[in-house]
Amino acid sequence: MSEEIDQGIRAMQALKNLVPDGGLKNLERVRAEMDEMISPEFEPYFLANTALHLLFVCERCGRCCQEEKGIAVSIEDCRKIARHLNITLKRFMKDYTRPHDLKGEIVGPARMLGKKEGDPCPFYDCSLPGCRIHSAKPQVCKAALYLSKMNLLICEEQKKINSFPICSADGKLRSRIAQLASSIKDDLKAKKQLDRLFDGAMEEAQLLLFLLRLKGMEIYFGEEKAAQLARRSGLGRVPEDYAMREIGLLYAARLL
Repeated sequence: MSEEIDQGIRAMQALKNLVPDGGLKNLERVRAEMDEMISPEFEPYFLANTALHLLFVCERCGRCCQEEKGIAVSIEDCRKIARHLNITLKRFMKDYTRPHDLKGEIVGPARMLGKKEGDPCPFYDCSLPGCRIHSAKPQVCKAALYLSKMNLLICEEQKKINSFPICSADGKLRSRIAQLASSIKDDLKAKKQLDRLFDGAMEEAQLLLFLLRLKGMEIYFGEEKAAQLARRSGLGRVPEDYAMREIGLLYAARLL
């Protein structure tokens, strides 16, 4: 049991190296901007689902690819996928997208992947199985399942972290977290260590939660927006996924 917590503490020490001499800056301003992006009442669910997202290992079963009704793509998504397919942006937009279902400034230049209702995503390939542009898939697909807008709304409405019974990978992740949580519950020393690690009054815990929130912003809004927030706070970059996983596992085990 102490091994998982020791790994989390080592990960925390490594994350502290991202902080410049003198500490983070403009935190009130950056947090206020984050609050505008994701309302504070969603924060507990946003953080928990960020941790789950970091730990999740997609089995590429294709269920999401086949059942999702509509897939929105930003102009940056379009550029990335076009590069991946080695075609021009103009060709990609013409062959693979259609106008967005919504209208107005809130949508901007975003479009929808060109698929008819009931059809799978045009990039789903049952012979793989799964997505043939997996490494360049749209932001909305990267955010699924946990950091989709619909899931966050469900979590806030039900006041609990939502699960996905139809997804076997989610079931395996929940089982892993539950086993760790049970071990912690039976180990008083481990529980105290974990409580100290996430004690909101401690500077390290505040940094951890800030970085987890920043990572969630990257997943939900994209790399460019998260990088802007990181720079404003004095960080050179957003932490890599792997650097947050040990911490994410302990955070999830404490909550779920």
